[in-house]
Amino acid sequence: MRAVTAVADDAHRSALRRALIERRRSVEPITIATASLALANHLIASDAWRDARTIAAFVGVRGEPDTAALIDAAWQSGKAVWVPRVQADAMAFVQTHSRDRWITAGFGLREPAPDEREPRSIADIAPDLVLVPGLAFSSAGARIGFGRAYYDRALAEVRDRRDIVRMGVCFAAFLDPIEGRIPMATHDVEMQAVATERGIVICP
Repeated sequence: MRAVTAVADDAHRSALRRALIERRRSVEPITIATASLALANHLIASDAWRDARTIAAFVGVRGEPDTAALIDAAWQSGKAVWVPRVQADAMAFVQTHSRDRWITAGFGLREPAPDEREPRSIADIAPDLVLVPGLAFSSAGARIGFGRAYYDRALAEVRDRRDIVRMGVCFAAFLDPIEGRIPMATHDVEMQAVATERGIVICP
């Protein structure tokens, strides 16, 4: 029975991913810019942000929320900022203080140049707050990404740590998506909160 359920979930996940990618493509750039600014304002006003001395962020691309304002705010307030670098099938994080040495890598991602600093795992840096991108999230903390499992693997080592806040970041239209429920596999790592342009949702 579990095998049948897993196969059904995989099929649903694939169809859901395709539908979400298609809907994301239809979001206008002006909508992304406006909603990203509102999202940043809500996140910066949150307790999780205020209390964080170290933040693992991401650089929004391909219809994701623009995180430039968040990263700038973190630098300006003296927080340590780490951003991801993809290496083969793994993802590690590099501490960065400016965009001077960022390059465009695979999938259009912006990341620190390979010779800038040695990347480290989430477990190594133990950030107070991890901002996690995704195609969609649920209010219960479920997440669906592009299917490459970079973040699930990166977060696996700290999934039981309560001192590291895992916060999904998406637009409100992609929270509890209309396309259907987000199935969770055993390797999926749940979020503790989700930030949107309408505010912060605390997951149960």
